[in-house]
Amino acid sequence: MNQRVSDYKINETTFRVTYGDITKLVTDALVSSDDNYLTMGGGVSMALLKAGGEEVRREALKHVPLKIGDVAVTSAGKLPAKFIFHAVTIDYDNMIYPSEESIYAATLKCMQLADTLNVRLISFPALGTGVGGFPFQLAAETMTRTIADYLMGDTRIELVTLTLLARERVSENDLNIFYERAVALASVSTQSKKLSTLLDELRRIVDRMNRPELTKRVSELQSEISNAQGILSENAASLEQLEELQERSEIERLSQQVVAISKKTQESITWEDQQLEAEVLRTKLNGLLAQLNIQTSHLNKFQIEKAKYGGIGVPPRLETAIDDLNKEISEIEARVKEVRMHLTALTKC
Repeated sequence: MNQRVSDYKINETTFRVTYGDITKLVTDALVSSDDNYLTMGGGVSMALLKAGGEEVRREALKHVPLKIGDVAVTSAGKLPAKFIFHAVTIDYDNMIYPSEESIYAATLKCMQLADTLNVRLISFPALGTGVGGFPFQLAAETMTRTIADYLMGDTRIELVTLTLLARERVSENDLNIFYERAVALASVSTQSKKLSTLLDELRRIVDRMNRPELTKRVSELQSEISNAQGILSENAASLEQLEELQERSEIERLSQQVVAISKKTQESITWEDQQLEAEVLRTKLNGLLAQLNIQTSHLNKFQIEKAKYGGIGVPPRLETAIDDLNKEISEIEARVKEVRMHLTALTKC
């Protein structure tokens, strides 16, 4: 059984995709996908009921009937969690089945409830793709982008886990692989939005420095990042399209150049205004985080390819590529830590 875990960083939060039995996760909040009467009659909702016990059902019935996109909160019963967030993805009264809008609404409400209830760890299944029968490509796109975009804002959530059903030869399952790659793309896409915002501030800083060559380069990067965002925001209906979007955006090259221009700006003058220096460091930090997500995405892709061999006859070039990426990720993580320490020192002054 595949136990691969892929972690992506969005601001201070980890967005994780993994395989396993969601009822076994130690977390603060577990998300369930159910109908508007919370019947818990199949899929993940039934599994959570069986593991959590009848207490969960008794609490759930106090909330019904609900509407599509609603989320009801109960305790988790015997489960190793504090809460279950019951997301309504089917409305039997009005014969409404999952849609992009309802999955977006339910996912967003779960994230908002997590912050309201001081939840640090929240775990999602693939909403709407079981009994609801919603196309997993659209569900993956909607869920991952909603979660990633939310994490760009002010949140105290530390870990969001998207738990995919563990099964033998999981590497050959289109649903699971698509979700894995969708999480990667959403994380990279969201980080590019952050870079765009930070480049606006960097542009104002270099304008004040009277360094025309820096101003010109930052301006060019702003335009290129904007184009990349447009590409990364496109919907993908296949694994091939998911891979192609990231490659076509050239976000890997752009994130490296954002780090380079931030470093050059930082080294250009002696900083008297620590707030301005902190802004430059934040730009550099987020460029590094973008690189970290991109390299994690590459690693994820190679690990999926390796899983197809079942541990037998894995090509040496694949093993080498994975080793090289792990080293590069470790190096980027060290640079991220260094920049964060510098930022902390500045903010304490």
